[in-house]
Amino acid sequence: MSNQSTEPSAGTSSADPAQVDSAADVREHITRLDAALGFMATTLPPAQPRPAAPFDGEPLLVKDLDLKLTGAPLWRGNHVLRKHGAVSDHDDTLGRRLRELGFDIVGRTKSAEFGLAVTTEPLAYGPVRNPWDHDRSAGGSSGGSACAVAARAVRVAHGTDLGGSLRIPAAHCGVFALKPGLAGPAATPSFAAWNQHGFLTSRVDDLRRMLTVLGLDKTSDAGRSGTAQPIRVGVLASPVSSAIELGGGSAEAVERVADRLSDLGHHVVPAHPGALEQFDQFTMKTTPMLAGWLAKEVADASKDLGRPLTETDMEPGTAHMLGMAALATPEALGDTAEWLGGLITELTAWWDRFDILLSPTVPVQAPQLGWMNDPATAMQRTYGMMQYTAMFNASGHPAVNVPCVGSGSLPYGVQLVGAHGSEANLLDLAEQLGPGEAPAPPVS
Repeated sequence: MSNQSTEPSAGTSSADPAQVDSAADVREHITRLDAALGFMATTLPPAQPRPAAPFDGEPLLVKDLDLKLTGAPLWRGNHVLRKHGAVSDHDDTLGRRLRELGFDIVGRTKSAEFGLAVTTEPLAYGPVRNPWDHDRSAGGSSGGSACAVAARAVRVAHGTDLGGSLRIPAAHCGVFALKPGLAGPAATPSFAAWNQHGFLTSRVDDLRRMLTVLGLDKTSDAGRSGTAQPIRVGVLASPVSSAIELGGGSAEAVERVADRLSDLGHHVVPAHPGALEQFDQFTMKTTPMLAGWLAKEVADASKDLGRPLTETDMEPGTAHMLGMAALATPEALGDTAEWLGGLITELTAWWDRFDILLSPTVPVQAPQLGWMNDPATAMQRTYGMMQYTAMFNASGHPAVNVPCVGSGSLPYGVQLVGAHGSEANLLDLAEQLGPGEAPAPPVS
């Protein structure tokens, strides 16, 4: 990346939480930044020390969605669950692992309701403000975590990614994020399999450390695409959806990174999987699947609530999506699965000829808060923002957002997508592109 695209902003950054001594100081530091930016859903009591644990006492924020911790609030961005004070009755697999590794889980960050929006402005607890411009969105649905990391409230925060929910807010807030991949394409298309836990960080080396948490630290096929040798990079710098055109210098950011990769000795050419051109059809066919997944999530949340969560308990967009679950008939799902199988096979075959796909992470920089409020345009804008991210949840390819800042006052994000099992290699390449640390915004 050129100096222009990676140089930190001239604004004042806040203290690195690694320099804060006590758990109380960490919480005060987070509370002070949250007062300006609104990224926290709730705080949790300090964890008991685990001196033998590898991450003993390290502060971590976790998203208010899809991660269960015994006795901890889990509101999923929903105002009724928050009012009820819903809590989890057990640790799930990742929650238990985070505790065992010794993290001090300081609290939960705000999420879009049930993770369905590409902005984080839920009725349950108000909007998350972008630390680069407080009138703009932090992205979604992991916007609270992305904002907290960008503002240097913490160095690492948890998020989830169903169609871009880690990478999109990372791009808008200017931080690193990894969507882990699957070992290979799922045999049966399933949003449950596509939804991935991951982390957002201000430094590449922290993201690499979190591969251990995810059990992916030894999965990289370094002999195939290790970055010590020249790799084959295809560059996509044009839209693949009719919903949103490229704007705000996104294509220029990709071209600068492509030039940097070429300067590093890699083989860089304009190329991308042709299957990506079917993105609009992909969203149309998979929406009923998404609605069926949402119905299961709502049923799980209803257990925490102690009664059925009805459509009137939800935001209008969530209720509308839930109403589409009736379209997820066995026949329709079977037809979609067959179509997706061919699409994913075609998409995956591209990596026989290339090692990395370079593209924008999102087509435009962070929009104004309220940009998603109009029901007439919300779904189109949501899908448009996901045009470079969502298909790789379905195909199971790992992808990382690399932040960069150009001539404007907002960050850009570029996406690196690798072959199955190449998470560590993606981080190696991200580190080659710049100083390995995200630019710091001028937070209040």
